[in-house]
Amino acid sequence: MPALTAPAVLDSLPLVRDYVMSRAHEAGVPDQVLSRLDLVIEEVFVNVTNHAYENGKGDVEIECAPSEHKFCCTIRDTGSPFNPLDTPQPAKDQDIDQRPIGGLGLFFVSEMTDDRSYERKDDSNELTLCFFF
Repeated sequence: MPALTAPAVLDSLPLVRDYVMSRAHEAGVPDQVLSRLDLVIEEVFVNVTNHAYENGKGDVEIECAPSEHKFCCTIRDTGSPFNPLDTPQPAKDQDIDQRPIGGLGLFFVSEMTDDRSYERKDDSNELTLCFFF
């Protein structure tokens, strides 16, 4: 199945989730991994829609690469350069009322994936997220 390209708007989230979950089901990804995959894809996609494009207009491309005991998704956008893997760790030991807003979602993306990488390639952000099973 070819990659999916969708407008980077929240209304595209159901299309993106359906595409990724369909590919994961075809690959035989177990249920306990599917739940993590679904949360991670939603978090990353929402971050792209909210932050990647200054003018609010752009696309997101998602490509899934299943292999034996591994399922990877690459999310590409041509927005501002941003490596989500370089974001500082949230202050988890701080009282919740004292913490700055934001940052936990990307922390959870790192915690819920088994392997992850980022590359700025051909004026695009490429985030690859892998799940082992």
